[in-house]
Amino acid sequence: MSPIPDDQFPVAEIQQGGNVVASLRRNSSRLWIVTAICLIVTVVLFASANRNRGTHIAVHFQQGHGIKPGDALRHRGIEVGEVTSVKLDNDLGAVVVSIVLEPASAGLAREGSRFWIERPRFSLTRVSGLETVVGAKYLGILPGDADAPPKFLFDGDESPLMVLDTHVREIEIHFRDGHGLQIGDELKHRGIVVGEISNVDLNDELSGVMVKVRLVDSAESLARAGSQFWIERPDVSLTGIRGLETIVGGRYLAVSPGPGDAELLTSFDGLETAPTTTERSEGGLEIMLEGLHRRGVRPGAPVLYRGHKVGQVISLGLAPDASRIEARAYIEPAFTRLIRDNTVFWSTSGVKANFSISGGFEVSAETLETIAAGGVSLATPDAPGKPVSAGHRFTVRSKRDEDFDEDAWTSWQPHIALGSIELPEAMTLPQPARAALVWKEKRLGLSRTRQREGWLLALSDNRLLGPADLLIPPDGAIDGEAKLQLVGQEIAISAERIDLHGKLATLRLDEPLKDVSAWPMDRVRKPKSIEEVFTIAESAESGFPIPVSRLTATAGIDEWDVAPSFSISPQLHGACVVSRTDGCILGLLVVDRGVAHVAFAPALTE
Repeated sequence: MSPIPDDQFPVAEIQQGGNVVASLRRNSSRLWIVTAICLIVTVVLFASANRNRGTHIAVHFQQGHGIKPGDALRHRGIEVGEVTSVKLDNDLGAVVVSIVLEPASAGLAREGSRFWIERPRFSLTRVSGLETVVGAKYLGILPGDADAPPKFLFDGDESPLMVLDTHVREIEIHFRDGHGLQIGDELKHRGIVVGEISNVDLNDELSGVMVKVRLVDSAESLARAGSQFWIERPDVSLTGIRGLETIVGGRYLAVSPGPGDAELLTSFDGLETAPTTTERSEGGLEIMLEGLHRRGVRPGAPVLYRGHKVGQVISLGLAPDASRIEARAYIEPAFTRLIRDNTVFWSTSGVKANFSISGGFEVSAETLETIAAGGVSLATPDAPGKPVSAGHRFTVRSKRDEDFDEDAWTSWQPHIALGSIELPEAMTLPQPARAALVWKEKRLGLSRTRQREGWLLALSDNRLLGPADLLIPPDGAIDGEAKLQLVGQEIAISAERIDLHGKLATLRLDEPLKDVSAWPMDRVRKPKSIEEVFTIAESAESGFPIPVSRLTATAGIDEWDVAPSFSISPQLHGACVVSRTDGCILGLLVVDRGVAHVAFAPALTE
C-alpha cells in the first residue's frame, strides 16, 4: 500500500474564541426571525384547529348507556357534532357528556334543545334504535325554538324521544295509580298518536303519580278545560271489551277533548277508569231517570227501544236527600224524537223466568249486556206527546208497581220520523224495500243465473218506483224475461207494465204488496233548483245529508250530479232522496260505476 501524501491529510482550522462569538452575533437576527415565524404559524394553526372544532356544550345524564368519546351527535340522521369526553360529575351521581358541535350547527346550542342517548328499545308495538345494536350508540337532539337564547349546559332525557315535533306543549296529568305507564308511552286520540309520556314519577306526597306529556303542535288544543285523560288498559266484562290491544301492545293514555271554546290548561286530574261515554254527538238528549231502587242498573247500561240500543246510562247514584235513585241517561241524536213527555221507562235488568205446566220452564232476557249491566227500556204511545228538553225527569217503573204493564207498552206502535236529519214535526220517512232483479243468460252455450240489487219504493197508486236497471230486464236475458224479488215475494216482469222515466222506471202492480208501506203520491215532487236533501234507505239512522256544494245541475236534464269526491256506496243504489224542507221525495239515487246521480222522480198522478 502506497503512503498518502502529506498534502492530502485534512487539516483542522483553529479559530480564536472571539471569532466564534462574532459569527453568532452576526447570525442572531436571522434566528430570531425564523423562531418568530414558527411561533406565528403555530398560533395560527392552533387557532384554526380550535375554530374548526365548533361550539362546546355539556349534557348531564343519569346513566351513560355505553356512550363514549368519538360517538356522534345526530339531528334528522345527519351528524352535527361529536362526543369529546364522558366522565362522572364531582358528586359521582351523574354522567357528564361533553360535545363539540360542527361550526354549521352551532345554533343548536340554545334554550329548549333536548338531548338523549339513542339505544335499542323493543316492544310488541314498535322497535326503535335498532341500528345501535350492531353499530355505535349516538346522541339525538331536538332543537329548541330558533329565537331562543344560547345555552351550553343541558340536562338530557333518560329515554329517547319518539315525538320529534319542534313545537310541543307540555302538560301534567295526575293519577292515583300509574298502572304500568312508562316513559315513551303514547297519548292517543281517535287511534292517532298525538303525544308521548316524557316522565312518570310519584308526587311530593307519595299519594299519586304525576305524568308529564308532550303534545304535538297540531294537538295542543286537546289540553283544554273539560278534557278527560285516562289510562287505557284491558277491561273485559259481559258489558263489553275495551283496551284489548294493550294486552300485547302496552298501555297508553287516551283523551276525550273538552268544549272547543274552553281555555287551554297545563295541569289535569286523570280518570282512574275510562269514561262510560267517551264522546257525545251534537244533537243528543240528556234526561234524568229516577226510581225507588237501583234494580241492577249501573253506569254504562243500555237504554233500549224494542230491544235496540238508543242510548246509555251515564251515571247513577243517590239523590241529594237520599229519597230515591237518580240516573243520567244519554239518548243518541238519531233517536231523540222517541222521547216524549208521555214516554214510559222500565227496568229490564236480569233474567226473566217463567214456569208453567203447559209451557214448561222459560227463560228470557233483553240482551246479554242487560244481564250483566242491567238496562232500561222505553216505549212511546201511539199518540206521542210533546218533545222534551234536556234534563226532563222520568220515573223508571218496576214489576212491583201496580200499573206495570210491559206487554201493553211494547205493543205501542207510534209512527215517528227518526234519524239525525231535522224534519218538520209529524213528518214520516219513506221505507224503501230491498229488491233483487233475477234473470238467466247464456254464456259459452251455458245458462247461468244473474241478479242485480237495489232499493225500490212502493207508491200509493199501486206502482213501484226505482232505478231502470232494477225494473227492466237486461238485453242478455233469455227470452227477455226476469223476475223481481222483494219482501219475500216474486213478481214476473213484463214490458207492457213498465214505464221508463229517464234513469228511473215504474212497474204497475196487479195488487198492493203485503207488508210494505206505500208512499203517498202528494209527497213526491220535482225540485226547481238545488236544495238541501238527505238520503234514506235501510233505516232511519243510516240516512245522511248530501251537501249542496256537492250537487251540480245541468240545464235540460232532470237530475243532479253528485261530486265523485263525495263517496256513496253502490249499496245505496235506488235510495230515496228527501227534501229537508218539507220531507217530500225529490228523486232516487242512481249509482253507476262508482258515480252517483240524483234522478228526479217523474210527475206521477194517481
